[in-house]
Amino acid sequence: MNKNILTAVGIAILLNGNAQKLQLTEAATEYKNNFSKAWMMQPDQLESNKSVLLKAKKAIDESFAKQTESPVLKLKDETKMYYYRGMIYLDYIMMASMDEGIMKELEAMEEEQLELASFGSLKKCIELDTKNQWKSDVNRRIESLRAMMFNAGAEMFNQKNFEAAYDAFDGSVKMYDVLSKPDTLAMINAALAAENLNRFDEAFNYYKMCADNNYGKGAEMYQSMIRVLNSPKNENKDDQKILSVIEEGKNKFPNDFVLNVEEFNFWYNKGDNEKAQQALQNAIEADPTNKILHFNIGVTYDNLAKTEHEAKNHEKAFEYIEKAVTGYKSAIELDDKYVDAYYNLGALYVNESQEIQSIANDYDGEKYEQEMKRGQETMQKGIPYLEKVLTFTPNDKNTLSVLKIIYANMDDMENYKRIKALLEAAN
Repeated sequence: MNKNILTAVGIAILLNGNAQKLQLTEAATEYKNNFSKAWMMQPDQLESNKSVLLKAKKAIDESFAKQTESPVLKLKDETKMYYYRGMIYLDYIMMASMDEGIMKELEAMEEEQLELASFGSLKKCIELDTKNQWKSDVNRRIESLRAMMFNAGAEMFNQKNFEAAYDAFDGSVKMYDVLSKPDTLAMINAALAAENLNRFDEAFNYYKMCADNNYGKGAEMYQSMIRVLNSPKNENKDDQKILSVIEEGKNKFPNDFVLNVEEFNFWYNKGDNEKAQQALQNAIEADPTNKILHFNIGVTYDNLAKTEHEAKNHEKAFEYIEKAVTGYKSAIELDDKYVDAYYNLGALYVNESQEIQSIANDYDGEKYEQEMKRGQETMQKGIPYLEKVLTFTPNDKNTLSVLKIIYANMDDMENYKRIKALLEAAN
């Protein structure tokens, strides 16, 4: 190859490298020596500081563009370039809130482009800074800005300005990411702000980040993820995503009953009582003294029994009734003042007695008499539980109405008159 050509190429590279270094030096000099780091506290000097910052930005943009096109800077100079690019862009972004012209410039830029120029540059600086020349400066700046950003977010959240709060907390997370530190406090607040804005994708992502960083008690973050995915206002519900979150949470917290309850709610709302009751059984194994879980077991089997009766699968329905009774009674054993459990158990016996007597019509003779008698005995089993409800809520109209019908069917006129009087007084 022609020797002169090689020489010309070498000179071109050298000149380009010198130009880049000169632009880098110009940017560093302007920013370090002429730009006030306290510019936010000096509104009367905003224009002069803006002029210096824009001059530094122009120089660093040119240096970065040439380095991207033709990387000739040495490692120490490239590290320096990323440091000043990141610092200059952070101030440039913040100055937009006080200057309409800069704000218009920012609005014309892609958000990802701005993040790469600011946070991305500082992160790259730390990555390249093998001699730890810039890390402490980056760390101090990020810590200071993060505290400022987080406090602003907290103030905006308290004022219910959730849009501004979300932006602040989101920025706080990204700032700490420069230092490879998870800002879980900002993450959870960003999630809450996004949820208040009905921005469910962002809320989910931040709750997921919290979970991945082991923030919260037990499966709390998984429950929050499910809540936003399953919100009535969420128009993009994804059942598979909900189930995958439940499964992931259960794998991570096998002894936490909350996710089993969430799984119960999911299947119960879908009308799949079989899967709902299995989820509750799993929940009870994790928390056997939870009265509400036992109560819901009773409700689930109660519903399963009704479904089987409608399908004429009466034997299967009777099996479910026994399990429902066990669920309600277990709840009462854990809380002998559990009014809903007393009422549901009493109502179960009454409803079941009607089913039995309806089935009795399929028979005649002795079998008919046996089934009718069994129906009557089943109804009588419900009376003590319904009467117990009245000891807690003596004016409960539903309970009084059911008891009135029962005593009328049994020709128990004394109790019929007593309940009738109480019902009239309640009305």
